[in-house]
Amino acid sequence: MSELLLETRELTKAYGRQRAVDRVSVHIQKGAIYGLIGRNGAGKTTFLKMISGLAKPDSGALALFGYQGQELSKIRQRVGCLIGGPGLYPYLSAEDNLNLKCMFMGIHKKGYVAELLSMMGLYEARRKKAGKFSLGMKQRLGIALALVGQPDLLVLDEPINGLDPQGIAEVRETLIKLNEDHRITMIISSHILEELSKISTHYGIIDHGCLLQEISREELMKQCGERIEIAAEAPERMLPFLDSMGFHDYQMIDGEKLYIYERLEDAPLVNQMLVQHGIFVKSVSVTRGDLENYFIRMTGGGKQ
Repeated sequence: MSELLLETRELTKAYGRQRAVDRVSVHIQKGAIYGLIGRNGAGKTTFLKMISGLAKPDSGALALFGYQGQELSKIRQRVGCLIGGPGLYPYLSAEDNLNLKCMFMGIHKKGYVAELLSMMGLYEARRKKAGKFSLGMKQRLGIALALVGQPDLLVLDEPINGLDPQGIAEVRETLIKLNEDHRITMIISSHILEELSKISTHYGIIDHGCLLQEISREELMKQCGERIEIAAEAPERMLPFLDSMGFHDYQMIDGEKLYIYERLEDAPLVNQMLVQHGIFVKSVSVTRGDLENYFIRMTGGGKQ
């Protein structure tokens, strides 16, 4: 069983009468890339600020690396964060921006800054002023600043927002490399589902401050993969017949639908079998879901 690196229990934060985060409980395993999915204003940034120690919860509990409560102050340096955009000095070089952060954290190791710049693909531009960087380069420099002190957990709020396709690809490749080569656990918020799907190992879906679901990549891909969809009255009556036909990988969705994730070519045979046994079938189709429709369904429909 994987080790839990971060756990929250009913974490809550309100601004006036508005609950920005409402009793959120997440579970993030060591080595995971946890994608926090939600539209703008869903509560993602407030939640990440509480994780990073930048905002105080009104209620609930937070455990990091096995520490909680007052003990959290002992391990805050093990959390690196990039929230609200990179805080860069535009008239200083990339190298000097990192040198200042190292001085602040008491790090004087020779070659440390050069190593971070190389890791982010910025070594050749180390003497260039940060204000002259592209958005993608600024984001990578912001991530480099968050990595000062060798954190075990990296908290990133919308790190690809506003980037062009090349900048998105650069940041994506950087994050994958950090996770695979350095085993850095990450929690990344975004409303760009397609990009999160390319890197995340686990997901949390948040809406109106509430966590609706936690799901692994494998479970999500199964939900969004190709399947036979059957709509029928009392679909639970279909189960014995599916078993007799040798089906194993199926799932009841609601009071009228059943999904089958195997032997897609047998959809007509399934329909024939059910009709022969007196089950009224409204529709049978082979379809493929997608992340956007899954998210819309989870958050209450297309009207939002």
